[in-house]
Amino acid sequence: MPCEKSCCDGLERQFASLQSGRSSAPQNGQPFDVDTLSLVQPDELEQTVALDGMVGRVNARNQLPLAHLALRLGSLVGRPVDGADNPLAPSCLVQLFSDSCAPLGLDIKVRLIILKMFERHVFNSIDSLYLDANGLLKNAGILPDLKQDGLPVRPRGPAAAGRTSAGTAGTSEAADPQVLTLFSELISSWRHASGDVALSALGAPSAPPVRSDELLDMLNSFADRQHAGPNTTLHDLRGHINRQLSEQLRQTGEVRKLDRVDDDVISLVSMLFDFVLDDAQLPAALKALIARMQLPILRVAIADKSLFNRASHPARRLLNELARATMGWSDHDDLRRDQLHSLLERMVDRLLGEQQADTAFFEQMHEELAGFVRIEQRRAERLEQRTRDAEEGRARVDAARHQTAQALNTLLLGRTLPVFAVDLLRDTWSQVLQMVYLREGGNSTAWREAVDTAERLVQSVELPAAAELAQRPAFNASVCRALCDGLRLIGEEHPQDLPSMAQLQALQGSVLQRAARAQATRLPSRERAADEDAVTGAVQEPAAPYQAAAEALPDDGIPVLTETVLVDETLLPMPASDEQDEQDELVDDLPGTAAISWVESLHAGSWFELAAIAEQPAQRCKLAAIISFSGKYIFINRAGMKVAEFTSAALAHHYERQLIRLLADDQLFDRALESVIGNLRQLRTRRD
Repeated sequence: MPCEKSCCDGLERQFASLQSGRSSAPQNGQPFDVDTLSLVQPDELEQTVALDGMVGRVNARNQLPLAHLALRLGSLVGRPVDGADNPLAPSCLVQLFSDSCAPLGLDIKVRLIILKMFERHVFNSIDSLYLDANGLLKNAGILPDLKQDGLPVRPRGPAAAGRTSAGTAGTSEAADPQVLTLFSELISSWRHASGDVALSALGAPSAPPVRSDELLDMLNSFADRQHAGPNTTLHDLRGHINRQLSEQLRQTGEVRKLDRVDDDVISLVSMLFDFVLDDAQLPAALKALIARMQLPILRVAIADKSLFNRASHPARRLLNELARATMGWSDHDDLRRDQLHSLLERMVDRLLGEQQADTAFFEQMHEELAGFVRIEQRRAERLEQRTRDAEEGRARVDAARHQTAQALNTLLLGRTLPVFAVDLLRDTWSQVLQMVYLREGGNSTAWREAVDTAERLVQSVELPAAAELAQRPAFNASVCRALCDGLRLIGEEHPQDLPSMAQLQALQGSVLQRAARAQATRLPSRERAADEDAVTGAVQEPAAPYQAAAEALPDDGIPVLTETVLVDETLLPMPASDEQDEQDELVDDLPGTAAISWVESLHAGSWFELAAIAEQPAQRCKLAAIISFSGKYIFINRAGMKVAEFTSAALAHHYERQLIRLLADDQLFDRALESVIGNLRQLRTRRD
């Protein structure tokens, strides 16, 4: 395929460049003229944000393997290798794929779908590539002793913050000027459509702009109002900044205006928070916390504009971690005693009270939250495992009961059999069948032999054909031995001594005697007497192992067991829970293809919201397990306790009736940014 060949050729060229010492990084040093922007550039921006998000997620998962791989490749080529030079780096691989698709001329929506599929099927399983690559180089003797301390350490703390400018504030990565320029163009379209007036457009065109550190001081002075009123809007903030500029003009006589990039950042952060606070998937308690974080996020965005093009930015990671940690919150939950809610409230208070909330401070907050979440997850996972084990065990028992009932009902229905034999199969041998199914499974040889023993037992108490009469005593003895072997599985140490075994032997003997008499009536008198003596001896000989059980019977001897019954109804009911019966009543027709496909695409670990039904409030739950024995879908709350179970059909009908929806598990900030860019792109298209 052309795309596959293009990717392979590009990867080969990058390795050749690495070996020859030439940089394989794309050259983006050309000036970017705003006047030359075309309509396709917002599409490119949307694609760039999607690519950065993909790369950021892989980088976050593989920091140590990627660092070790870069060090080992550097050792091979004799010079340092960074992310741009490493042909196997996520940014290089995704760029190769994107470039190979470029000649197809696809629409932006199709490109984004293809990139999502690329991430799902390639990047989500790429971690093993880096482990394998490091393993190959290590086995070849390339830096085999690298340890954890081989990972480059990023500067942290006040000293690191002091070495940075106000424009980058604690990070070695600066904002991409092209991204900021494209954002500026898109936000201009939004202002034209919404009637918003940019603070950067106020005053004379030659007026000097307010420096970023001065703007941060203005935002800090606005923080007290944020404490008093969490519903502060963009209009309130702009009004405060405008009043500050007017006060400076009155005091100094100097006309100042806001820098256009800073002005655009204020608008962009506001749009991001508007999306987050309008997101129906977020619980109300989380929205209340995030609403109070708008000013701290704005401050760090003003100081460090790489927030918008760096997926690993600590502020972005903190927001994403917040969304993941609170995925199980429901609006009706009482969170006053919830430890996570208390921690988040304290963290937000610290963010609002911190005048220098730079990237290092956000990273500290993220590490604190991530550590708490890891502890909570370990506790919840233990409860989840117990729930899964209990449900798996219950499903296995139900499956064993179902298969046992099906096997015995199929065997007995429509037959006229001795009551004793029916009771023996129903009350005793059914336990053996269930035990064999649980131990060996329904496809095992042991299960087939246990079912065969039940069939042979029925055959042993039925009148044999004339040709089978001579072999029947040995056949009956083998049935008794098989029964004893099975009874040992359910704890009977000496099953041959059980009265039921002697009773069965007596029943088998009486059946043989009836068959012998019937046969004898058709023979001459001399042959008839010899045949009866032969049958009597054959019956008594196999009964020897059960003599003790026979002696333990009452003094009046072995009871008559020849009373028969016609089995015209199921003896063992098919197991079904009350909840299953209720679901079956609701499912009166087959679900549609789309609903079935949706159910089949689900996987354990995903979060859902169940709509309010009857008097039950809406609740959020996680799919903990799909039980293979029963096909049940087991849902738990965030504490690991079971809250619901569905069959696949019932779940499909819930989906069709919009009673259940899958919650997005992607990064909250990335999702908000992609949505804002898409909306701005549509405004730009309509305007032009």
